[in-house]
Amino acid sequence: MKVLVEDLLLLARLDQPRAAEQSPVDLAVLAADACSDAVATAPDRRVTLDAPEPVVVAGDQAHLRQAIANLVTNAVHHTPAGTAIEVSARLVDGRAVVAVRDHGGGLDTEALAHAFDRFWRADRARVGTGAGLGLAIVASIAHEHGGTASVANAPGGGARFTLDLPLTGGDWSVPALSERVLRPL
Repeated sequence: MKVLVEDLLLLARLDQPRAAEQSPVDLAVLAADACSDAVATAPDRRVTLDAPEPVVVAGDQAHLRQAIANLVTNAVHHTPAGTAIEVSARLVDGRAVVAVRDHGGGLDTEALAHAFDRFWRADRARVGTGAGLGLAIVASIAHEHGGTASVANAPGGGARFTLDLPLTGGDWSVPALSERVLRPL
């Protein structure tokens, strides 16, 4: 119940028009953290990270951390045990793009259309934690930062969730992640 209330409060705050905090945030570091968390909670999975350089945006670090964590956590919770997960954080055409691709069964047409809706769950009979707010939070955080969240079925199976954000703010110098962190987990 506490998690549900916290998620609802976050969504309510995100609904209020305000400018996102503007501090430098390296999405590659946040993606690495989310991958580490996934390996810790699901050691049977192969989780890889493709983040060859810093991907720095101006934004709210806590919100961006939650958005990326929600995408990776969804991939863990909604695919069979042992299913591989690929995470990337890259600069693409002057934008910051974080993608989480699973190798599960993919999504049907209805799930693709409603994945980011509040309280929507693909399998209404599913039991366990979750209220259908995780992806709605991702979409709200993307919007808060002037970006988008999207989903598509990946070629060869599985789903690919993408967080696409503009590169805004100042000229920040951020050291690259260590080679140890960038290796597949």
